[in-house]
Amino acid sequence: MTLLTDFGSRDAYVGCMKGVLLSRAPSLRSIVDLTHDVPAQDTRAATFHLRHAWAWFPTGTVHVAVVDPGVGTERAILVARHEGHFFLAPDNGLLAPILEPTDAVHALDVTHYPAPSATFHGRDLFAPAAARLVEGATLEELGPGLRPGQWIGATEPGPRIEADRIAGRVEHVDRFGNLILDVPGAALGVDTGDWVVEIQGVRVDFAPTYGSAGVGALLALVDSYDRVEIAERGGDASSRLDVGRGTPVTLLRAGATRRQP
Repeated sequence: MTLLTDFGSRDAYVGCMKGVLLSRAPSLRSIVDLTHDVPAQDTRAATFHLRHAWAWFPTGTVHVAVVDPGVGTERAILVARHEGHFFLAPDNGLLAPILEPTDAVHALDVTHYPAPSATFHGRDLFAPAAARLVEGATLEELGPGLRPGQWIGATEPGPRIEADRIAGRVEHVDRFGNLILDVPGAALGVDTGDWVVEIQGVRVDFAPTYGSAGVGALLALVDSYDRVEIAERGGDASSRLDVGRGTPVTLLRAGATRRQP
């Protein structure tokens, strides 16, 4: 099982969830903390981490993501199966980039659980439901099935990809200050040297590795997520360029001219 929350490590919230899981799922083999440092209530950041991590786990893993600004409201809790993995998350768009229209998606029937607190559904609903999955419960036993359109889908457009230009945005800033774009590396073709990145009026050339650029130089590369990334060798690209998530970025193929807005 994996856990992803915005609870941090200062309080005992994560520990309480693990206590419920270990009490109710004796066959649980291990609990992996993906991260608990998602910025408070930041569902987009939670989505980024989950979508790039889940596939590295074995088939049958249960992924529990609790970044839940709507805790205590009537929002649904989704229980889904995708490519042999199980997911539990609030119906707030967190799972939208992961799930496909053909995936089995159910709404947790909360009436099967004692009255939960208004503020800690991670302990009172998510953890008990996840324990039931570990112990062999089916999605149908956890709640009614949903059709596409009955749960929140993607709310943000992806990059606009053309033959000689790609319009994207900064999707995530990691702890090193690297700017991870929403542009897949596969969109560039075989030779990234054919492309240049423009961000905030600054031109950034591609390099094969961080170390192949000079100290202090900006560079672009395709990272381990297969995303285009902008970095500063030995520095912090986000601080240097004074940009963050959502900043628009344009990639141009050699010889292409930039269109005016």
